[in-house]
Amino acid sequence: MDGPAGDRRPRADTAPGRRRLPLLDRADAGGRSGGHRRHRRGRGEERGLAGGADHRPAGRRSREAPRREARGAGLVAKKKARVRLVDTTFRDAQQALLGGYLRTEEILPIAAEMDSIGFTAMEAFGGATFETQLLIHEDPWEFLRKLNRSTPNTPIQALIRGQNLVSKRNFADDVVELFIRHAAKCGVDVFRVFDPLNDLRNMEASIAAALKAKKKVQGALCYAISPAHNLELWGSLAKGLVNMGCHEIVIKDTSGLLSPQATWELVTALKQMVKVPIDVHSHCSSGMAPMAYMAAVEAGADVLDVAMSPLAWGASQPAAESVVAALEGGEYDTGLDLGRMWNAQRDVEELKRRHIEHLSPVADRVDASILRYHMPGLMIDDIYHQLGARNATERLNDVMDEANHVRRHIGYPPLVAPIRQMIATQAVHNVLGGDRYATVTQELKDYLQGLYGRPPAPVDPELRRLVIGREEPITLRPADLLEPQVEAARLQVRKLGFEPSDDVVLIHLMFPSLAPAYARGPQPEKQDGQRPKTAPVEAPPAPPSEPEPVAVPAAAPAQTAEFDVEVEGEVFKVRVSGGGLAVVATGVAASAPANAAPPKIGEGTVIAPMQGLIVKVPVKPGDDVKLGDVVAVLEAMKMQNDIVTTVAGKVRAVYAKEGEVVTPNQPLLDIG
Repeated sequence: MDGPAGDRRPRADTAPGRRRLPLLDRADAGGRSGGHRRHRRGRGEERGLAGGADHRPAGRRSREAPRREARGAGLVAKKKARVRLVDTTFRDAQQALLGGYLRTEEILPIAAEMDSIGFTAMEAFGGATFETQLLIHEDPWEFLRKLNRSTPNTPIQALIRGQNLVSKRNFADDVVELFIRHAAKCGVDVFRVFDPLNDLRNMEASIAAALKAKKKVQGALCYAISPAHNLELWGSLAKGLVNMGCHEIVIKDTSGLLSPQATWELVTALKQMVKVPIDVHSHCSSGMAPMAYMAAVEAGADVLDVAMSPLAWGASQPAAESVVAALEGGEYDTGLDLGRMWNAQRDVEELKRRHIEHLSPVADRVDASILRYHMPGLMIDDIYHQLGARNATERLNDVMDEANHVRRHIGYPPLVAPIRQMIATQAVHNVLGGDRYATVTQELKDYLQGLYGRPPAPVDPELRRLVIGREEPITLRPADLLEPQVEAARLQVRKLGFEPSDDVVLIHLMFPSLAPAYARGPQPEKQDGQRPKTAPVEAPPAPPSEPEPVAVPAAAPAQTAEFDVEVEGEVFKVRVSGGGLAVVATGVAASAPANAAPPKIGEGTVIAPMQGLIVKVPVKPGDDVKLGDVVAVLEAMKMQNDIVTTVAGKVRAVYAKEGEVVTPNQPLLDIG
């Protein structure tokens, strides 16, 4: 991670004697000039990156007449089947609005009731909900098995992030094959496979495994607006997925950026290029999704993704009831009976009320700023929370502007997980750190080395050289670098004293910190028979060797109590106003004696840019360091960040210790 001097180390671009990088020109620093090129749909022409107010799709005037004609007799003749609906209530919808905290016993009765509605599939497995179920001590595999028994008439659909599966890193092909085979055995009927970069190489193994399991496979295209994304690219990707064996193509618009015109053009083009059904998946974050859905069916889309109305809208999908009613009686009728939906709607409404503390106020609304920044609402929410942790929410607009610059520098990737988190975190570093790319996350380094795959457009060469030095990025499929992992994992699970079932082995591979608690089985209930109340962030049980947290009274005179909460190595500072209890982990050592004077901050002091865990301190007093050398590695927001020095000299003192939790602006070491 550290690399030789002058090779992989990010440097402050404004350091004396260093020329300013081309990617840091005045237009770039000015705010609105980067990353807002309007989408030229159907043409390869590029327009200047201007942030004007007109976000109508390019080419609208020239295409308006053909569109009106297509709305007439032409499309009526082509339409041969009813529009089918996929319900996302128990996966994408609850993940977007409630954080994925619904429990198995809450979902099953409602899912059984919805089984008679007639959805073409029920997406209820995969994505981020898999990990969330583990965090709240649910069993995702047992949930899937029970759901399969409760919904005999409706196929269960899973969302798979290509070679990442349901995690955020690549796995070897044997892990992918085992996961898909096991999910199919437990009840998944439809696998929707996507890759954050639309790199088809990262989707090959998942698609092949699902086909081998004789299941239906959807290949998903992550929709994005950029100079690199045009109809030619979308058509090429769709053809590639069909050639791999995909039964359907999904337009996956996680940001809610699909306008009606763009939808009509894209669906029309794909229907001409591939002869498989087209599914349109969008989010209501920007307010355009219902209109885009109407344009989609007019252009020939076969499937739409919806959610039951209490968990629809906002960052979720359009409401199932509304879509059924809107299309009822016409040529695009879904054939579904609204009367069968009302009981389920009432029960989902009650479910939402029970989890109102988990409802994100940002996600549960329309945010037109998405149309300005081309970002999903969840990404804006992520940036806001990162800034809130550093008392810098007033810089929100600056960071969102910077995020678009970062996206342009790294080749215009679609803003889907985990890429959007990587860009958001880097943008926060760039704005609050003073010098752009002075602090670089390990994830961005891996991305620039090609370990995530091939980006849609070339990466800025100056940024790549700044971050990874003379190393050449890989050109092969990232998973080709990985050795088989399954058998070694079985041995590890057995050594830990657990039966190496497929359930346990797969969780050990994907979420090793959560595997021991999962393997030990369900957590005991409280004496009153109730489960512990679910919190927005619930940590897995600590290993037996660690002391359990204890409740201590907050100091009576204090108006505010502050304490740290650690979840999977990620530490959050929590401030509680008023009376009550603060939960303090008794086993966490203080970073310094209570009566020790804090180190003074001078010109050569390296400070922590954010709160986090010190993973590594590669220097010691007396070491010589050069400008840009890595002097500490800090883990925060589930990412490792290299802390570099902006001065050259000799290390005079090291205050930070590996394994220590530090706060923003805390001195880490002094260089003189």
